[in-house]
Amino acid sequence: MLETVAIWGKMVTSIMLIWAMYSQYIPRHVRSQMEIYFYKLLGWLSFYVHINLEGVTGSLLALQVTELKDGVLIGYGINHLVADGASFWSFFKTWTEICSATRKTFPPLPLRGWFLPEIDYPIRIPISETVPSSPVRVVASSSLLYLRKKMFRFTRRHISELKAKANAEVAAAAYGEHLKISSFQAVLAHMWRSIIRNSDLDPEEVIHFKLPMDLRQRLNPPLQKECFGNMVGLPTAITTAGEMLDNGLGWAALQLDKTVRSQTNEELKRFAEDWVKNPKIPNGLMLNNSFLVGSSPRFNVFGNDFGWGKPIAVRAGPGISGHGRILVYPGTEQRSMEIQTCLWSHVLDKLLADAEFLQHVLCVHPSRL
Repeated sequence: MLETVAIWGKMVTSIMLIWAMYSQYIPRHVRSQMEIYFYKLLGWLSFYVHINLEGVTGSLLALQVTELKDGVLIGYGINHLVADGASFWSFFKTWTEICSATRKTFPPLPLRGWFLPEIDYPIRIPISETVPSSPVRVVASSSLLYLRKKMFRFTRRHISELKAKANAEVAAAAYGEHLKISSFQAVLAHMWRSIIRNSDLDPEEVIHFKLPMDLRQRLNPPLQKECFGNMVGLPTAITTAGEMLDNGLGWAALQLDKTVRSQTNEELKRFAEDWVKNPKIPNGLMLNNSFLVGSSPRFNVFGNDFGWGKPIAVRAGPGISGHGRILVYPGTEQRSMEIQTCLWSHVLDKLLADAEFLQHVLCVHPSRL
């Protein structure tokens, strides 16, 4: 389930009154009440990381519109069995165009491409894999630990500096081929290295970084970009805490780049063929050393207008709760990014005091969205 809150309004400060009036962080009792209310809207109360079959009987899409004194807040939840982020934001854009009457006609919705011709269908999932599991809470080494969420803003200058630094390090290392690190990879590598640096992990600890990818254009023949559904892969970069800290930003970004380039047409079809023969449903377990990226700075978030102006902010709902969750959004300023992350409190405290990390990022105070 993907949950996000989009906010429209005139004044930033009053928007945050929904969540907290006086505290830098959302008071736990306020957060609990708001999350329970949002859970009930979506029809299920278990947003801890686990797999279930709620898509069979529960709502596939839930929307809530809240009118504020000087703005509007729209909360939504969508089941990822139905659509990925690209498809959802395409739906959202169409919805705003209908409401604002900016378009009169719409092309048919592309639905082809869900099933690869080489795959032996139907998919037969063992009964043992369909039994709903109990909610799996994120593994913690101490009951005293608790999670906190924080927004970070990467300006155009920050991103340019990180990208230049990463590419310079990759070029200097002479890996044997001309590689180009993207802005997205450089920013994620900066977050990844900084969190690991402040997590006090054993050097031999294996860490995973799951990076969602749109597979539509990676297949041969490619699918239409507008093809509706969930066409996202989740390749994983794997290394150790020691390797991460012994190398620089460019090395970390290169691990992400290699992971992206590994998603070839042949690899994707091989995975699909193997999974159909032996389907496995993940148990959803996330450890302290696992990171999961969501959303994308390429999504058209701020181009949506119902007729009352464009949104001023986008924030994740309660489903982001889990150490290592990282959601990336486009910033309100051109070529900027915003990252919403959830971390153990002690890790976040160290991160907010890390001069090397703060050199290339701005911390977003809740009162300023």
